[in-house]
Amino acid sequence: MNILTYRKKTMLIAISVIVSVVFVATSCKQTKSQSQIAMITEEVSSDSVKIKEVFGYRFVITGDFDGDGKREQLIEHYFSLRDNKETNKFYEGLEDYDDAIELAVEKNTYVFLSSDNSLIDTLRIIKGGQVFGISYLKNEGDIDGDGGDEISYVVDWADWSNLNTWHIMTFKNGKWKELYSFPIWDWQLPNLPYTTNQYGLMGTEGKVIITDNDTLNTIIEEELSEFKGLVRKINTNKIQVIFKNDEAMMDTMIVDLNKQ
Repeated sequence: MNILTYRKKTMLIAISVIVSVVFVATSCKQTKSQSQIAMITEEVSSDSVKIKEVFGYRFVITGDFDGDGKREQLIEHYFSLRDNKETNKFYEGLEDYDDAIELAVEKNTYVFLSSDNSLIDTLRIIKGGQVFGISYLKNEGDIDGDGGDEISYVVDWADWSNLNTWHIMTFKNGKWKELYSFPIWDWQLPNLPYTTNQYGLMGTEGKVIITDNDTLNTIIEEELSEFKGLVRKINTNKIQVIFKNDEAMMDTMIVDLNKQ
């Protein structure tokens, strides 16, 4: 390799890194809620707040998931196998994010989606894992052309990483089946009401608790409902996705589900 080629490659790598950092920084300023969340992060002092349970947001979506022409609901559950009951996801007043993770693990939590249609089986997402619930859930419409709606979900892992996976699911022959999945970053997703992620250079640094600001939670919920997702249907069984590529850059690709 001559020195000119080396310098060109070095410059391209440097530009890619700069673009990546700029994109992350600007994406954190795209919504109305971000500046207000930042203010809450600076103002709250953990030693001045009593520890209290925060139930956390629960997703509920509507669609025709079994293709029978009737609409039904899918409802998120965050269940403690230790206590044998639906439980809170978070705590307000904890001194350290590690404590929140430890408490989630101690509860032996089970994350699943149930339906108000008894013919639709429970979608079991994580049982006994290190998890805070679901960070995103969406009805994607009828992607594969069978008359039933597909869904997407992303797990809210109880860890320090901001790397994640987007899952596309379909309900066929009485069972849930994964159609496709692809890698993403957590910061590509919108905030959730009551508890939002706090990011640093190395990943997730903690949760920002928002329990006493109804106006801000309303803004966050509106932004959540307006989020278009990372999947776009192009044709039957053909989609375009926004994903994290092998070079750790945000990218798009066309996926033919017939070939998966």
